[in-house]
Amino acid sequence: MKKTLVILLFVFLNVTLTYGQDANNPIDPNPTVGLWNRFYKDQQSRIQLLGNVTYGKWFLRFTTEYEINYNDPNYEWFEYDDQEQRESNHFNGANFLVARLFESSNGKHKFGVGAVASLIYKNRFAAGVNFVSVSKVGGWRFISLVTLQTGNQIFTAELQPGIYHDFNNGWYFRSHPRMLFNFKTGQHEIPLGAGIGKILSSKKPVINLFFEPQYDVQNNIPMLYTGIKTLF
Repeated sequence: MKKTLVILLFVFLNVTLTYGQDANNPIDPNPTVGLWNRFYKDQQSRIQLLGNVTYGKWFLRFTTEYEINYNDPNYEWFEYDDQEQRESNHFNGANFLVARLFESSNGKHKFGVGAVASLIYKNRFAAGVNFVSVSKVGGWRFISLVTLQTGNQIFTAELQPGIYHDFNNGWYFRSHPRMLFNFKTGQHEIPLGAGIGKILSSKKPVINLFFEPQYDVQNNIPMLYTGIKTLF
């Protein structure tokens, strides 16, 4: 029953949290490569390399993540499974996502559903489903990504609700947390925050930078989410 309620909550959030410039539209046809870094206070950072492209009616996305620990690597929220991670720095995992895209008659709302497969720390595999969406409402753009995966001793979810609003000269407001849920260990990350970004050029390749302070309300940790994205 508890798992069912969690799944229904994700669906509700992404239907209700269902666009700025194309530089902030992950479903845009332009191939995109990004490098994100999530800083967790003075304890660790997680570097994520991301690439995505839309090909016809299909959205394809690949990510991989590496974790760098600055102090004691055995903080409780570092544990992705039931064993302690003794390595100070290590590969966290990689995943591949594919979604079939659909579009509203007015062209302002796009969404997709599909599958996701992951290689997770300590050579474990998981697979599941995903939902993506991009919507334009007035001057605001709403983006969402949900994955739900299961495997051997794995039951995880990721929720990314994003809100964007453009200003002049390439500046924009953003609030786009990456929430992670591990239902096997009970260890979750629920960051909230808001920041700014800058699109440096409207000509290709387009360079997009962002800076977003966040706070993990689950673990009471201040965070900093930064990144650079290039559209080709």
